[in-house]
Amino acid sequence: MAQSTREMPVRADGWRPTDPVLEAIIKRCVADAENGASRDGVREYMAGGMILVVLAIVMILAGLPAAAAILVPAALFAAGALYMISKATPAPMPRAEMLAPMGGPGRLPAGYLVHPGAWAAGMAEHVAYLPESQLRAAADMCRAFPGSVDDLLIFTGTIAAQLPHPRHHLTPEDVAHRSRDMVRVGLPVIHNFNAKYPPALEPAGKSGKKK
Repeated sequence: MAQSTREMPVRADGWRPTDPVLEAIIKRCVADAENGASRDGVREYMAGGMILVVLAIVMILAGLPAAAAILVPAALFAAGALYMISKATPAPMPRAEMLAPMGGPGRLPAGYLVHPGAWAAGMAEHVAYLPESQLRAAADMCRAFPGSVDDLLIFTGTIAAQLPHPRHHLTPEDVAHRSRDMVRVGLPVIHNFNAKYPPALEPAGKSGKKK
């Protein structure tokens, strides 16, 4: 049974990043991945066609009738095409690889952890291993965090490692409490860093809007 896609975390304030340039690049990566999958088999048809053209030329040079030199390769090509069509199976690119030209989902600015476009282009798979409490805490801190998604996940994981290790299965209330503890520890650190080292320009993904 296929595992259902993890739901994107939503911040309490509804914020998400908006960067038209970066979002256009994400859309282009997704479109290129989908187009690449849809072209599956084209190269094989072209290579087969070239081989059969060479075969026809050889048959003509060997003295065979021109009709036979054309009909035999054509019949072989038709048979090969039918075989490929009957055996062809869809080979869509895994979503986790769609943003590979950009370095993968983890290299996006931290705010894109809560961006629907990035989430649909592989972010969900990228954070599939993450405990729910860490994902929620990362979402709450992503707006202020100055680095990438992967940097934020490492930061959140480091904080989680300092908290008491759960000795039982966490209830939803336990997850929410643990998440708040991480934010309570991490957010002042981020704000302090940003105050000491303010960015010269606003990084991509820092501006946003509520939905």
